[in-house]
Formats: sequence, structure tokens, C-alpha cells
Amino acid sequence: MKLSLVDEILIVREMKNEKTVAFVRFALFSVTSILDSLSYFGWIHYTIVPTSLITVGLDILFLIFATLVLIFLFYLPYKHYLKFFTITLDYFIIGLMIFLDPTILKGNGLIYFIAMTSAMFVFQFNLLRNSKAGTIYGAILAFVYFLVVSIGLEDGYPFDLIPMMFGLAMMLGMGYLTTVSNIEMVKEANAKQMMERFLPSQLVSEFYKNKAQLEPGGENKEVTILFSDIRSFTKFSEQRTAEEVVQFLNHYLSRMTDVIFKFNGTIDKFIGDAIMTIFGAPFKRDDDALRAVKSAVAMIREIEILNDTMPNPEDKLQVGIGIHTGEAIVGNIGSDRRLDYTVIGDNVNLASRIEGLTKHYNCPILISEVTFKQVVGKYSLDDGFEIREIDQVIVKGKSKPITVYEVICLTV
Repeated sequence: MKLSLVDEILIVREMKNEKTVAFVRFALFSVTSILDSLSYFGWIHYTIVPTSLITVGLDILFLIFATLVLIFLFYLPYKHYLKFFTITLDYFIIGLMIFLDPTILKGNGLIYFIAMTSAMFVFQFNLLRNSKAGTIYGAILAFVYFLVVSIGLEDGYPFDLIPMMFGLAMMLGMGYLTTVSNIEMVKEANAKQMMERFLPSQLVSEFYKNKAQLEPGGENKEVTILFSDIRSFTKFSEQRTAEEVVQFLNHYLSRMTDVIFKFNGTIDKFIGDAIMTIFGAPFKRDDDALRAVKSAVAMIREIEILNDTMPNPEDKLQVGIGIHTGEAIVGNIGSDRRLDYTVIGDNVNLASRIEGLTKHYNCPILISEVTFKQVVGKYSLDDGFEIREIDQVIVKGKSKPITVYEVICLTV
């Protein structure tokens, strides 16, 4: 079974987190070994019970284990089952230290608190991995560890284990919920970041509010498709270096994206200097066609502002925009590893053909008759544009003529 991109990212992150855990473990045992060694030779005193040779020996044993794990992670291929092995050893090592280390006080019922504290310490240490399976396994071992240490070293004091077991279970459960929440947050953040490249932020929020899914598949629905293209961009590019062209395109597309998002358009894709935009998907509104026209007018005005910054008059941009409304298949189309939220169908091709006619009729914006019928009576001169009929034309791939209309941008 192939993994999704997010799952692959989480696996890589798990490997990095395992290395982080290994570093922390190595540093912890290194510091402990140094302090206990200095205490054993009488150079420092930091424990109530003097450090014994057993303590130093345990420290060295644990440090060797931490070093081997660190070497294994950096020089051998990472295996996901390694975390179960290291989690088990972490609990075993801490348990062994509590049972054998004479510097750890166990009388007067302290063992219950030591057992709970150490169980939670190792469990919290394990949460650095951000692994659901590892968290569940660590929680089970924490519970078993607490019972083994408490019962194994119980010294007769009448401490009630039931409330402590209940409290431990609650903390373990909260740890698991935190891990799950972190993983879901990574997935949602990744999906939201991807969607924000194509959808305005308000649509992304609506997308999550409606719990829409990014799964393969599509549906037939009415949308308004907008195509925009820079005329003679090949000549423009030939006069510049590749770096200059990329820099210009990034600047131009960013400004156009801001305009499109202002009118809640969904950017389907960038095709070089061309932009394909959808109005009415993923969420349909009654004014989709009108917002598409208003967006086109705003794009032309933005291009005029951009042209004013051009030092050379010959570099001034001319853009053609074609708009058409009709039914198309809308959805996530592709493979299980690579999806595109897009529209396909004959009406998409027609919108592209209408954009191509803008050069022939020497006008920046052309719309189809279907789009015109959806916006007529819904705009006024105060919106900054007027619409007039241009011609009836037979476009490539069609046998019947279509009527096209020019959107005239009025002087503000």
C-alpha cells in the first residue's frame, strides 16, 4: 500500500524525532555518569546516600546503551520498529536503576511516588517521537512498569494504589490525545498550506468548516471559468535572462492572485504566464459569473498600475482574458499520490478559445453569451465596466457559432 505524501513526511519526522530522543538520552546519561563518578571519588556530594560502585556501573552500562542507539540511528537505515525496542529498554533501565541503585531512597512509601514519577518521565520522553503506535505502547509499558516497581518494592505502608493508578491512566490518556492532536495538526497544516496556494483564506476556512475532503473524484456542476494570458510573452522573455523572467512572473502572478482571491476565485493552475481560475468551486454562489467579470476588470486595472512602473514603453503588458460559464467536472483528479483540484470538460476548452479571441478582436476581456445572461442587470456603471456584443463566431471544436461580448473597462 502506497503512503500519502503527508504520511511520508510524518515518517521522516519520526526518524528525526527518534534521533532527538537518542541525543537527549545520551546527554542525560552522560551528565549522570559524570556526576556519579565525581561523587564516587569524593570530589562532589549531591546525594543523601553516597554514590556506590553499583551506581557508577549502572551509569556506564546505560551510557553504552545510549551510545549504541545513537550510532545505530546515524549509520544504519532507520527501522520504524526501533522505537518499540528503545521504549522497552528505557523502562527496563529506569526500573533496573530503581531496584539496584542504593542512592534512591525507597522507604516510608516513597516508592509509589518514585514509580509514578519515573513512569511519567519515560512516557513524556517517548512523546517526543510523535508516534501514535509508540505512544500506545509506551502507555501500556508505563502502567506495567508502575505496578511492577510499586508491588516489587512495596514496603508495607498503606498507600492506596487505586487512586494513583487512576491518575496515571488519566495522564497517559492525555499524552496520547496530545500525540494524536499534534499529528492531525501537521496533516491539517500541510493541507491548508497547499489549499491556500489556490484558494483565498476565507474559502479555506469555509472548506474546513464544511469538513470537505480532498479525496480523488469529481462532480458535474456549473462553474465560471476565467483564462488570462499575457500577449507576446515569448518576445518579452527572449529579451531577458531566465532569472529576470522568473522574477517578473512571480511578481506578476502574485499581484494577479491577490486580485483573484479578492473576488473569491479559485486558482486552478498557472500555465507559464497564463492563469486558469474557477468561480463556483469548491463552493457555488449566485454571483459567480459577476465576480468573475469584476475580477477580470480588476486584473486589467492592476496591469495598468504595473505598466506604469515599466521604464520602457515597449515592455508594457497586454493581457487577454476569456470568461465562460457552463457545466464541467469539478474535483480532485489524478492519482492517489498526486491530486489536482481542477475542472475538465468542453466548457473549459471553450473558455480558453474565447481568451484566444481577445487578440483577434483587440480587446482585453471577452465573455460568452451564457456568462453575459448571468450578469446582465446585476451591474451598473458604478462597477467600472460596461458590456457590449462583439460578434458571432465559430470557435475551434464547435460547429455552431457563439456570441461573444466585450467587457469595456471604464475610466475611473
